[in-house]
Amino acid sequence: MKSKEEILNSYYSQGTDGMPEISADGLLKAMDEYRNQAEEQAFNAARELELNSTDFTYPTFVIYKASLDKAIEPKNNLADDIRLIADSIMPQFLPNDPNAQKLSFSLKTNGITYTVHYSKNAQGYWEFQDYTG
Repeated sequence: MKSKEEILNSYYSQGTDGMPEISADGLLKAMDEYRNQAEEQAFNAARELELNSTDFTYPTFVIYKASLDKAIEPKNNLADDIRLIADSIMPQFLPNDPNAQKLSFSLKTNGITYTVHYSKNAQGYWEFQDYTG
């Protein structure tokens, strides 16, 4: 394993005045390399604690890192977006009739109109059911 100094030294270049310097991009790469090395060391240390086990969820550090990268990919879920918007404005559309059990209203997002549907649960709270649009 490389030390912090060895990692930093690999990203230095000679400046116009002859002094060693490191660019912002080089510093970011050095920090990323050091972080990856520390994560791998932590992974291997945790693996050593499980000496008697051979059934690991992540057999190698590379597979573990790939699972993390996949887990943080942003998910663009239209249904979640519509529900979030609807929940935030739903109080403006509450019916005056306390006996009402269903509620629907329209909202427009990204140029598309959706109709959202709510129903009242046993405790008297409005719950999002679905949307059409």
